[in-house]
Amino acid sequence: MRGLSEEHVKRRALVDGGIAAVAIGGAGLLSGSLTRTFGRAKRPAAKQSAAPASTAPAPAAPSVPVASVPVGGSAQVKDPATGDAVYIVQPKAGQYCALSSVCTHSGCAVDAPKNGQLYCPCHGSRFDAATGAVVNGPAVKPLPKYTVSKDGDKLTLGPPQS
Repeated sequence: MRGLSEEHVKRRALVDGGIAAVAIGGAGLLSGSLTRTFGRAKRPAAKQSAAPASTAPAPAAPSVPVASVPVGGSAQVKDPATGDAVYIVQPKAGQYCALSSVCTHSGCAVDAPKNGQLYCPCHGSRFDAATGAVVNGPAVKPLPKYTVSKDGDKLTLGPPQS
């Protein structure tokens, strides 16, 4: 470059390379976050019909065998109202609950429970697998909970708890 010493040219090249590396890294993180967020199942579109709502059969509540939910483990079902994944968990022997898989921070899908926690890979939030409470943020709201009923050897997802 005309008028600049070799020292200035090397420094400028180093700064420009650093800026490019940060921009590429940021684009990669944004891409991963958007893929994880928009990779969730789409909510089913509401169908318009001329028939009254009372004549339409209610969707069957999803259920899983009790044996598929070991202590500390989980089974995944879909919320019939939203289509979002829900984890039915057994944090302690004989204690069952269900937690939404949608992170309350930015809507990413959280990973299945592991070591008593659910982890959101987008921004690092962790939730307690027994209660849905935030263990560490950036999320500040707990995961929504659902009721679970046990009938013989079957666990059935109930409505969201308020």
